[in-house]
Amino acid sequence: MAEYKTTVALEIGAQSVVMAVFTPSGKGFALSRYGRKNILLDPVEEGMRSDYVGHAIGELVKELKLRSQDVRNIVPGQKVFMRFIKLPALDTVDDMAEQVGYEAQQHIPFPPEEIVYDYQLLGNADDGEQEVLLVAIKKDELDELNGQVEANGLHTRSVDCSTTALYNAYRASYDDGDESVMILDIGSKTTDILFVEGDRFFTRSVTAAGSFVTNSISREFNLGFREAERLKVDQGLVSLGSGHTESLSEEQANLAGVIRTAMNRLSSEIQRTINHYRAQYKGSAPSKVYICGGGASLPYTAEFLQESLNVPVELFNPLQALTVGKQVDMEQLEADAVCLGPVVGAAVSGAKVGVFNIDLVPTSVGKERAERQLLPKVAAAGVIALLGAGFFAGVAHKKAQEAEEVLRRAAAPIEQLDNLHASMESNRGKYDRSLKELRTYTELFNSRYAYADLLRQLAEKTSSVSCWFTSMEPLVGYDAVNTALSVGADGTERHLLLDTRDTRAGSMVRAVESEDARKAPQVTALLVSGYFYKKSAADQGKLLQRLNELVSTKFDERSADSLFSFQSANVRATAGHYFLVLDAEKSRGNMLIPPYADKFYMVMPLKKPLPVPAGGETQPAK
Repeated sequence: MAEYKTTVALEIGAQSVVMAVFTPSGKGFALSRYGRKNILLDPVEEGMRSDYVGHAIGELVKELKLRSQDVRNIVPGQKVFMRFIKLPALDTVDDMAEQVGYEAQQHIPFPPEEIVYDYQLLGNADDGEQEVLLVAIKKDELDELNGQVEANGLHTRSVDCSTTALYNAYRASYDDGDESVMILDIGSKTTDILFVEGDRFFTRSVTAAGSFVTNSISREFNLGFREAERLKVDQGLVSLGSGHTESLSEEQANLAGVIRTAMNRLSSEIQRTINHYRAQYKGSAPSKVYICGGGASLPYTAEFLQESLNVPVELFNPLQALTVGKQVDMEQLEADAVCLGPVVGAAVSGAKVGVFNIDLVPTSVGKERAERQLLPKVAAAGVIALLGAGFFAGVAHKKAQEAEEVLRRAAAPIEQLDNLHASMESNRGKYDRSLKELRTYTELFNSRYAYADLLRQLAEKTSSVSCWFTSMEPLVGYDAVNTALSVGADGTERHLLLDTRDTRAGSMVRAVESEDARKAPQVTALLVSGYFYKKSAADQGKLLQRLNELVSTKFDERSADSLFSFQSANVRATAGHYFLVLDAEKSRGNMLIPPYADKFYMVMPLKKPLPVPAGGETQPAK
């Protein structure tokens, strides 16, 4: 029976994170609200994926106003192992589960203790055999994804994979009867190819996908991965052959040609998969193709595939069977619809109306479920014991001695139940404390790249041949609101901290010595110094303007992505509060300032304070 309840679905893809909230509406679901965050990662930065994903989830939780919600997660297809296995027709579910467990050891290239798996019976059975879809994932990767979810205040309800979730979304949205249909989920790292023919199902993944196209552009135009991806998204399209790009510039035409060449690889892989499906699984050639995923958004992709495969191709719309809430931006939804198939499928599965029911259980979630299953059994045993004691207590007086003996035997299980309950409460307290400690470590773990991000943004926003930086020091407990300014003889405001010229490399300068700062010190600003090229006053002015925008008290478009800006009605928006350019002619003295440069200092308040590691050296500002 269908159970349409409010459902939060989260898909963690290779280059994007999608979260959607579905609410009951009539006899189905409504898309109440959703969000999508792109993760533009260069392949060489793969080790930082966990940080980027956790940050994206946190932003979506805030945007969608979610707190302590149960979430149905979807992992990308390239993270899982999918195998089709055939088993003899078995009599019981237990026999089937035991046989699938044995087959998992044979087909998955990792020890059983290192994987989590689930399976789905398929309608592809013949000759007395039952075909089974086996889905497995490495336990450490699943637990890492679950940790990112729980670190942002969410709780994992189930874990599906994008391929089976997409199949559920298709079944809920389309009715093509027994027609042979192919679905192409063109992602970043892989393209998942699904065949649906009546009750039959088959899938295969190929590596010709979005990143393959981006790498082709990168090689052809000698660009970095990020620049190539932006060029593809902003100006890219698939050339449809002779004459199609005549109205484009030469650069755009060349770009379209490179993309078409890369897409030819995808077309070849699709044709090879069709041949395999027909030969090995006795399937029919597809009469219709649906495309979805981020790669389907590239202009003329559908037309190119229709031309190369000689089959009608259209964009997959998973929302046909759903209504849409008033809060959803319909214009944006039209562009994002092709990317929402897996989250719709997760909602369908949660309502128990999906064809597939895959659940890859993380370690911590499995322990919680085991505890919940144990509690009813313990309670039932207690009730039975109490009823038995009550029954025998009512025995006639002449059997009072027998009744007392029965009561004595019943008291022992009750005492055991009390001890078990006390033990469970103690373990629950240990678990809560461990979880709190783990979250603290997670926050510190996620902040390890913070200074690299700050330095990277400072370099990107202030890049100029007329300026170079020489030092960057953390300021512990710096109070941007209450720090006083001194006024020089010429009436110019100067920062008291900068007047000290204290730029000792390698130390954290403590600007406030309050009791709170000593208990929980935090880095609240950076002290940066460097040089201006004296003969470029115009460039200095532009640079100062960009620095002002980074620390602007007006939280507008210019400072929306700034790591330095902050909001406060009490801070004067004067440049002197943040940076100071010294008169090189008067202040050279023992300072090694070259004759062609002016020395400058700058205080950059941080939007989000950073923790000071335990044992970190700090020194008070003079």
